[in-house]
Amino acid sequence: MTQEKTREKTALVTGASRNIGRSIALALARRGYAVACFARDERGLNETAAMIRELGAKASVFVGDAKSNASLQEFAAHAVQTFGGIDAVINNAGVVVESLPEEMTPEQFAETLQVNLVSQFTLARAAHASMRARGGGVVVNVGSLAGAIAFPRTAAYCASKAGADGLTRALAYDWAKHNIRVLCVAPGYVESDISKDVLAHESTRDWILKRIPLRRVAQPAEIAEFVAFLVSDGASFCTGETYYVDGGQRMAI
Repeated sequence: MTQEKTREKTALVTGASRNIGRSIALALARRGYAVACFARDERGLNETAAMIRELGAKASVFVGDAKSNASLQEFAAHAVQTFGGIDAVINNAGVVVESLPEEMTPEQFAETLQVNLVSQFTLARAAHASMRARGGGVVVNVGSLAGAIAFPRTAAYCASKAGADGLTRALAYDWAKHNIRVLCVAPGYVESDISKDVLAHESTRDWILKRIPLRRVAQPAEIAEFVAFLVSDGASFCTGETYYVDGGQRMAI
């Protein structure tokens, strides 16, 4: 009797051109996923795809903008056409705009929510039919410590990341009957292109580290490995939760 071949799984990762998104794409590739990569930076996406292929996994590149719901819907369709279906969605794309609340326009506020929150709903919704047809799937929304505690000059960012927490619970509740798990990973400070300017100032870095019980910031790979675990069967009874990966900062507030 011949053994049935295990179906290859496919993951969608937004913001995959660098930092946490690239690390997540590589972590999933190491676990045998074909990875569809989405971002605005075509060069960065091609670099990520090359790294994935070097690991022996399949990769595709889709240049798009999380500001565009149509682009996200086309990305989901691209993944289905390229790889046959969708098993996991990692909503990682995000933006931080620093501004005093009274100086930020409602349009700027709404734009941050589009990239950080509406895009998560849009892509999860676009992938839902394929995941359901495959018997289930996993959505991981990347939130932030800023969804739970306040940071200065980041009203839109904090609101969007708190929204990711609520969206995660709501989708998890509605889609559990379809065997689709929905989770949120909320990092604290991570060493990345986004944080490098802040962390480069010794006094600022010291101020930050004093507020983190582990006395260090995370590496992108540490966030990626946790995301990969949540996507795996090892976390099959986990859904609707937000997990703070912050070195204990939220606990210590």
